[in-house]
Amino acid sequence: MTPPVPQPVLSHNGADARETVQTPIRCLVVDDHPAILAGLRGLLASEPDVEVVDAVDSAEAGAAVAERVALDVAVVDYQLPGHSGLWLSRKLKRLPEPPAVLIYSAFSDYLLAAACVVAEADGLLSKSALGSDLSTAIRRAAMGMSRLPPVPSTLADGLRRRFDSMEQAIFGLLLAGIGRGEIARTLHVDSTEIETRQWAMLRKLERLD
Repeated sequence: MTPPVPQPVLSHNGADARETVQTPIRCLVVDDHPAILAGLRGLLASEPDVEVVDAVDSAEAGAAVAERVALDVAVVDYQLPGHSGLWLSRKLKRLPEPPAVLIYSAFSDYLLAAACVVAEADGLLSKSALGSDLSTAIRRAAMGMSRLPPVPSTLADGLRRRFDSMEQAIFGLLLAGIGRGEIARTLHVDSTEIETRQWAMLRKLERLD
């Protein structure tokens, strides 16, 4: 059992940070629990700079919304019926203008943080966090200022042993904050190969959960 993840520090991550953010922040909420979904919609509706574009109960529905509506931030439950929140994160990050993705989970730990890295999620927030923490996380994410909690080196080393040599290289570069395109250039492979490998890595990590 991996130790609980402390609330992630949300700070300037450099390359993707923006000086200003479009308001209102267009936000998608995805959670399969009706009470939580309604609560999140109500909480965010009270924020003057946040617009809840939609609130849906599955990863597939979230992907469909993102195909037709421009989003700034997606707040996504990890455990969903059918595909997981990490599957949705990967789908969203393939869009021409991908939103920031915050994985919102009652079961946050370092293994999930590692899977979030592979899924290219931007942040990880516990459902036990205060509503004000979520609102702040959304604003930081919209400005490109989210950061996942660091994965302990002992866990990262153990996870690497579950990957083949190419996946190990990709995992190391993702942990270092290197983007998919730069990884492809560094490893001299096509970006579609990186994409395929990420899906395979994510399946391996989710089986450990």
